[in-house]
Amino acid sequence: MLGAPAAACIVTLAATPIVIVCMRRLAAIDEVTARSSHQAPTPRGGGIAVVLGLFAGVLVMLLTRGGTDSPDLLPLTAAASLFGLIGLAEDVGGVTAMRRLALHTATSFVVAAMAVLGAVLGDATPGLLTVLLVTVAAPVWITGFVNVFNFMDGVNGISAVTAALAGGAFAALGAAQDLPTATAGGVLVAASALGFLPFNFPRARVFLGDVGSYALGAVLAVLTVQAVLAGIPPESALAPTALYLTDTTATLARRIRAGEQWYSPHRSHAYQRLTIAGWSHVRVTGLVAAATAVLIALSLAAFGPLPGRLAADAAAGLVLLAYLRAPRWAARRGRTAAHPLTARPAAPSPHQPARLPAQRRTDDEPDRRAAPGRTR
Repeated sequence: MLGAPAAACIVTLAATPIVIVCMRRLAAIDEVTARSSHQAPTPRGGGIAVVLGLFAGVLVMLLTRGGTDSPDLLPLTAAASLFGLIGLAEDVGGVTAMRRLALHTATSFVVAAMAVLGAVLGDATPGLLTVLLVTVAAPVWITGFVNVFNFMDGVNGISAVTAALAGGAFAALGAAQDLPTATAGGVLVAASALGFLPFNFPRARVFLGDVGSYALGAVLAVLTVQAVLAGIPPESALAPTALYLTDTTATLARRIRAGEQWYSPHRSHAYQRLTIAGWSHVRVTGLVAAATAVLIALSLAAFGPLPGRLAADAAAGLVLLAYLRAPRWAARRGRTAAHPLTARPAAPSPHQPARLPAQRRTDDEPDRRAAPGRTR
């Protein structure tokens, strides 16, 4: 079992420098724009190395596994391959929004069918109601979360760290509940993400790009579907992705309520507003990682008595609410530091007109040169 994650991590580490050179030659570069969080042009497409790492881990696992209790890694492999190819086409040449949505939807149906069929044909067959619900919801879930993961990949290390934590959570759940698919898939995702992390955090020499965010988002969505089909409680299955879902949902709702074009590029996710308030990428990624770890720990109460489960669910809600309010607190603290309460505004001179406040520049206006959904 150790050989497969080691192969995934090593291949990702070895392939990433090669991918950086190739992406530079293809001019697949994220330039600095008004909506960027980075300060220098940086190659994208580093997720190619992550996908190669996943493939290497799956191959080693297939060659070394023994016994009949083997993991069903076909949906994960198909998700990484198909969504990765869509992301690669977007990184290199660009794909229109409608065509991208059509490709995501069609691919999600294929991958969801693989996951459901694998569960039905497996040893521990899920109940009919669960199969029906997952069959209907899984394509929507996979399509949605792939885009959520892409939207949230906007500061150094945030998605690699989240994927590593999520993979580790699924691996631990699988080991505790004797679910080889969750264990194998989770450990491979975590290993590949950790192999990419040194090139993206704390300083980014390369970005995951759409190829990486689509592939990682897809495999995490597939692992969630497989976990639910295997009987994992919804809280535990969704905990590793809950912060990403909450940030994107809250941002979308706020923009719709404000009358903005919700589908246009923007820079108003909670993690982006934290960087605008002055937080470093390291600090933002650390907050996201810490909150995700707490959510994963709280979700374990779903395996216990109902009162404890409800209390843990309420605590998880408070953690997510605190994360959403963090940008407001950070901005208020920044203003307080810049303008202490003890400082009094100087009275205008009778010989000079009072100055009007300077107009604030916002980063919400879309950069029409940037691809939709790319928020760096």
